[in-house]
Amino acid sequence: MNLVLLNESEVASGLPADDPRTQHLLQVMGLKTGESFHAGIIQGHRGIATITETHPRLKFTLKLEKEIQPQLPCEIIVGLPRPATAKKVLYEGACLGIERIFFFSSEKSDPSYAQSTLWKNKGWEEFLIKGAEQAYTTRLPEVIVFPTLTEALSQISQQNWRVVLDPYEATGTLKSCKSKEKRGTLAIGSERGWTDRERLLLKESGFHFYHLGDRILRVEAACLVGTAIMLSQLNAWQSHRPTL
Repeated sequence: MNLVLLNESEVASGLPADDPRTQHLLQVMGLKTGESFHAGIIQGHRGIATITETHPRLKFTLKLEKEIQPQLPCEIIVGLPRPATAKKVLYEGACLGIERIFFFSSEKSDPSYAQSTLWKNKGWEEFLIKGAEQAYTTRLPEVIVFPTLTEALSQISQQNWRVVLDPYEATGTLKSCKSKEKRGTLAIGSERGWTDRERLLLKESGFHFYHLGDRILRVEAACLVGTAIMLSQLNAWQSHRPTL
């Protein structure tokens, strides 16, 4: 991990000796009292933590940056895939720094996917945290699972650039299109693709159809590649900045 994510209570009380983060810092990285590591408060500031105690709890002081790192002006709508694929989408979405991930039960989704333990008691949050720690960010996307595409579309701003990836209905490549909007919404079908009814709903909601080339990508790959291109077309990539 490139950043240790903490909640407010952990900043005050420290981490238990058996916490995986403690074990990583002390055993894998070999840190000792007086040494520092990169840390941040979930959805808050990043900073530099300096270890003050290692036993019985890992305690530290935390010096924070002045401004919270912003999220990127992009969100994705994804037809609910199998849980293993959804975990990859969650991880990569957090890595990229997008604002929201909306899953919906597609007409072609297996109904059992929505019953996965991944969607119970915020089981998905673990994968957001792992992605954020890898990407050196504290910002986690908002995640909502909708029973239908119609309900997911109702949450999209009318001001967003709306793009759907569909090689069968596409009018051109996503890379060939520029947008005047400052925010974007990218829709990706389920592992079995879009139905004609879903395509009609997307068209009625103002979505434009594009493709990523002459190949059919897996859902997680389409999410990653499509989002990266959309962010580029929005000119939304941020320059790297040191924490302090």
